[in-house]
Amino acid sequence: MAICFYADLYFILNFIMNLFLLYITAWWIGESYHCIRWAVSSVVCAILSVNITYLAGRGIKLPQTFLAIAELMFLIWSAYRPQYFKKFLTEFVTYIFLSAFTAGMISMLKEIFSRKRFSLLFLLLSICILFMLFRFLRVSIVRQDLKRKSIVNATLVHNGKKQEIKALYDTGNHLVSPYTGEPVAVISKDLSEWAHLSENAAPLLIPYHSIGGSGMLKAYRLDILKFKDGSARKNFLAAVSDNICTDKEIQMILNNQSMAEGGHNA
Repeated sequence: MAICFYADLYFILNFIMNLFLLYITAWWIGESYHCIRWAVSSVVCAILSVNITYLAGRGIKLPQTFLAIAELMFLIWSAYRPQYFKKFLTEFVTYIFLSAFTAGMISMLKEIFSRKRFSLLFLLLSICILFMLFRFLRVSIVRQDLKRKSIVNATLVHNGKKQEIKALYDTGNHLVSPYTGEPVAVISKDLSEWAHLSENAAPLLIPYHSIGGSGMLKAYRLDILKFKDGSARKNFLAAVSDNICTDKEIQMILNNQSMAEGGHNA
């Protein structure tokens, strides 16, 4: 019995699945967005899959399991370029897990739409779902990447105490003091308690307006905020907020104007 091998269709399916799994893996673990690199890696691995399958179909004995693992390792390395082995292992395991999950979902949908009259509907539905997922994953990964690039490491020095913090450069923070016109950063309540701000100085009330409402924030002067590039902010105002610094990873939100006036050069 002759077996027809449609190399072009097999290549397209492999390319789409490789690219989709690279997208969803990157979204899951927070990788940076590199569309061209992912596409090239997916093409190369799809070509490898076509050739391996063709050779195996011609009766040539190949170590299928070894080649499959090697191909996945090459795909992960070429797409994400991990700098150390632990990161590579995390990416590899995540890719395998999401591959198994995706295969299970496809099998389930195939069973649901197994009847012939539903075959075209299944194809159209699959295309629509893939398109929407690609769009969603692309936007989500870009947003994650932008947020990660906006986070800076810094050292806060106040009253002789030092604390390593992560600060978010937020272009939407235009909070300024109505009394002096100087920019005001926003810090978490935990950071203010660490610095004992309410115990050592009287607060300066700063009015604010946001989508969530308006009101007054208690602001205090902090001694020094040192950035990794050597720049620093000295004797600057920081308002304490319970609602703005909701991310446990972020202890401070930097003012857009403060970044442009001699602060950290983002």
